[in-house]
Amino acid sequence: MHGLLSGICHSAVERTLRTKNPCASTRLPRKDDGVEDEMVFLERDEWALLRSHLVDQDARELADALAETGARWGEITALQPRDLVRRSGRPAIRIQRAWKRDENGAPYLGPPKTKKARRTIVITSSLDQMFRRRARSITSKDLLFTGPKGGRWDTWTFRSLRWHPAIEGARAEGLTKAPRVHDLRHSHASWLIATKVPLPAIQGRLGHESITTTVDRYGHLLDALDDEVVAAVEWAMDPNAPLPTTCLTA
Repeated sequence: MHGLLSGICHSAVERTLRTKNPCASTRLPRKDDGVEDEMVFLERDEWALLRSHLVDQDARELADALAETGARWGEITALQPRDLVRRSGRPAIRIQRAWKRDENGAPYLGPPKTKKARRTIVITSSLDQMFRRRARSITSKDLLFTGPKGGRWDTWTFRSLRWHPAIEGARAEGLTKAPRVHDLRHSHASWLIATKVPLPAIQGRLGHESITTTVDRYGHLLDALDDEVVAAVEWAMDPNAPLPTTCLTA
């Protein structure tokens, strides 16, 4: 509602019906309590079901990019062909700009959220191929993802025209969750934790300024590592015990 009112007032300013946008200087309060309860973590099969209902190819590929990288909406929708790079021989994307809003609520491309948010993310070869296919026939500074009418993908448009219909279709087939688009970022982190990727690596990938942020948001998921923790303690307490297999394969 705040965003809708801000957009209306911004249009009024552009048409000289108002001198300023009163929403530009206000921010909604944050709910620090129960943040974990608000996050939705999709299991792999749940994401596959939801993805199958994203019938529009552009929307599905945008959602794939969000789910596979864990990047923020404003970062992925700001990607350009010049951001396709390689790191240590692996395909990667360079996050060096993101969509932001000025004092009047108008969108513009600027630096990422924080210093740590300016980062390089390694990606799968299939995602790299998709990015490079989209990069054909456009300039190095064009957007890889554009909305139905061209230009920047508007969050509200994506949610209302693509995301919510896909959720409705998936719920008709048994999905019990109602994730937000941003929950693809949380789900990405949960998938990494489930496969025992260390938290500092997850922090770097998500662009968190502090490891504390990563622990506060996803630390409760670490119970997936309980077996490994117990095995490590038992090994430490018994000088004759063999090294746990998880250490041998790490």
